[in-house]
Amino acid sequence: MTADLIAVVLLLAVTAYACAGGTDYGAGFWDLMAGGTERGRRPRWLIDHAMAPVWEVNNVWLVFVLVIMWTGFPVLFQTVFSAMWLPLALAAVGMVLRGAGFALRKPSRRLAGRRLYGAAFASASVVTPFFLGAAVGGVASERVAPGTDASADVWTSPTSLAFGFVAVATTAFLGAVFLTGDARRFDAPELVGYFRQRALGSLAVLTVLAVVTGFVTHEDSPHVWHGLTHGLGLLFAILAGTAALAAVWLLLRTPG
Repeated sequence: MTADLIAVVLLLAVTAYACAGGTDYGAGFWDLMAGGTERGRRPRWLIDHAMAPVWEVNNVWLVFVLVIMWTGFPVLFQTVFSAMWLPLALAAVGMVLRGAGFALRKPSRRLAGRRLYGAAFASASVVTPFFLGAAVGGVASERVAPGTDASADVWTSPTSLAFGFVAVATTAFLGAVFLTGDARRFDAPELVGYFRQRALGSLAVLTVLAVVTGFVTHEDSPHVWHGLTHGLGLLFAILAGTAALAAVWLLLRTPG
């Protein structure tokens, strides 16, 4: 019973990080895709303005997840971090570079410096969710067990790669949705349509990736496929689809 309760708390914490931190990663993705200095000036202004008050706070959820994981399930923690130290280390490096790039870009006086720090922030915003998703795919597909040696096979399976791409697309969608709302809140009407189009486009890509992931897991990870199509997994999948449709409805009725 205690283990089940800890697992529920861990699930809620992971969900909170995926939503809050994922929105930040998505903002970084759109920073990367904003274009050159002049073309991307306004989108990057909004991204900086929206992220500045909260971007560090969201990582507290990740710290909470790690603490719960190593205290509640120490064997799982040791197994996962031993078998997949490389993708998790790359994700951690991405977090550091991302934070440093975001913090140093604005006060930098030289254009070359701003571009360098901006590139670090934006590219790390893509790298980090990809490797975190790949690690989750390795765990979900049961490729990690006590005694598993660290190897690329653990986190480069079709399931892991699919999960990595889904993580990037999901964060892009979350970031675009919230930036659409922020554009309206910060009185930037020209950016409402800009980010709304990107939100709808990223949702279309995410939908395609979700279908592809279904085929991939059916062949590569039957356990994952069964979990997603039965019981609570199916319920969560339906809720996720319903929430996505609700987000589309809210996006389409947003003036701008």
